[in-house]
Amino acid sequence: MKHTIISLILALAFALPAFAAENTCHNMAGGTFGVAWLDSTGEIRLFDGQKSVRLMGFYEKGHQIVAFDNDGNGKDCLAIISLNNKSLYILDAEKTIETGKAVVLSGPNGNNVKAISAGVITKDDARSTLIASTYSGSSYLWNKDYDKKGWPPISGDFDQVSAGKIKANMPCQFVAITNGDVYSFNPVWNVYSQKFMGNNVKATICGNFVPTTKEDEIIAAGEENTWILIGKKVDPLDKVVKCMTVGKAADKDVLIAVDKDGALCQYDRTSKEWTTLAEDMTGFVSVVTAPNADGTYTIYARTIDGLYRISADGKSAELVDGQLKTRLALKADGKVVAQFQTAGKYKPYVEQLFTPNGVQVLLDSPGDHVHHHGLMYSLSIDSAEFWGEYNDSCGQEVLTKCELSEDSSAIKAELDWTAPDGTVLAKEVREISVATVDGANVLNWKSVLTPAGDKAITIKGRYYFGLGMRFAKDMNTTVKFSNSTGAHDGAIVRGDERLKDCQWINAKGFVAGAPISVTIEDLPGNTRAMTGYSMGDGWKAFAYMGATMRVHESPILLEPGKSITAAYKIIVKDVE
Repeated sequence: MKHTIISLILALAFALPAFAAENTCHNMAGGTFGVAWLDSTGEIRLFDGQKSVRLMGFYEKGHQIVAFDNDGNGKDCLAIISLNNKSLYILDAEKTIETGKAVVLSGPNGNNVKAISAGVITKDDARSTLIASTYSGSSYLWNKDYDKKGWPPISGDFDQVSAGKIKANMPCQFVAITNGDVYSFNPVWNVYSQKFMGNNVKATICGNFVPTTKEDEIIAAGEENTWILIGKKVDPLDKVVKCMTVGKAADKDVLIAVDKDGALCQYDRTSKEWTTLAEDMTGFVSVVTAPNADGTYTIYARTIDGLYRISADGKSAELVDGQLKTRLALKADGKVVAQFQTAGKYKPYVEQLFTPNGVQVLLDSPGDHVHHHGLMYSLSIDSAEFWGEYNDSCGQEVLTKCELSEDSSAIKAELDWTAPDGTVLAKEVREISVATVDGANVLNWKSVLTPAGDKAITIKGRYYFGLGMRFAKDMNTTVKFSNSTGAHDGAIVRGDERLKDCQWINAKGFVAGAPISVTIEDLPGNTRAMTGYSMGDGWKAFAYMGATMRVHESPILLEPGKSITAAYKIIVKDVE
């Protein structure tokens, strides 16, 4: 029996409070643009309650996201920390969708930002101010004025921040966590006040949970409990939560959280009671709220599979956008050899590939080249490029069907190679299987590409197009290549990038201190014999290896009904 998976590859988006905790749940933000979130790949998505779009103009992985009013006009922008280079960006969500532009915030923080929050800290100014903490132990403020005048430094080194009106007659204050302790920061006096010590707090939010007060309280979530802090008073809430948000009710705020078991729950400060929401579901990893025109709010919660909208009565959850990310494990002798990623926006690919000892040799979507996806196969067809993911003008390899064998050792997939205008240019049948042979893990890859319509297509591309694999970072400085004709030779095309006609090409190096060997070998039935591609041995920009058909020199004109075949064996070993 075969298990069939239809990949819907939908753009997904999400909502927000002022906070999401690092390493506890996926970061989200909500504002006048709708709902924004960073998916598990770090891509920014926007959701307006009906449709979702991929945010153009930001091609790094995102790490943290905050919505804030940059101009004081009631319209929110986004502040983003990139995962890879730790730079701080500002994006106008609406303009970014249209123009593909993002602005890097420059300041003393450099490319070293670890935490941000935002609030109105100037009493007579409606604009939000960002507060940023860096890995170097310094903190800064930023708004549009500071962009020209410099970034005012503030004291303190903190791991996470939230913002709220802690004092009724004061502008917004920030709540900072340092080494699990909670402090509030007064931006007018530039001083911190100790709030909570020794409870290993991981996250905080601020809200008006007591309707008789005009001040926000602090909710602090730790490893053993959750507390509400009102002045010097500390009340335990008797629940461990992974992430939290605020529900803006008419007369008071309501705490909504995902508990340690992945259940969605709500806390009412007046009744001091927890209520379970969407009782038939668990596995939630984040929660946010979106305001409605009538003053109510809608709760959105996310699992690893997609975005759910919670019903008004809180009893049920409706999947409104998904699927986010799907891995299929390919196994040999009961052990996972590879993970096949079906839900990439631009292409399905092998995300992880393991040696027999369990060393993962691939790198997926690094910050320097986000379109490098582990082990992938792409070319150009006519005027459409399927290799890059530079913007929405690139084509997509759309997975329409995927069958996993009963023993999970093989996948047979069908793909539509779709141009940016929606035209399906080619059909692909892709077969991937794994086995364990003579102490090595072996992955066989076969792609057969056929024109989709009644017109001929031209297969072309750059010199490295074809089957390519990006190696784990440790290989960047340790990789050594060889091939079936000798040592690391071949024509240099750029830097230390080489092309060599060969039966096989091999890379040896170290990953996490473990010596490994990876070989790509030509298989019978290929339309063209393999040309090996290598990069990294000597130049050391990064370690990459592939198998090409030299379509950059000699494109292939493919008539209707004809096909090309790319078939290769990847052999992964632990080296003694």
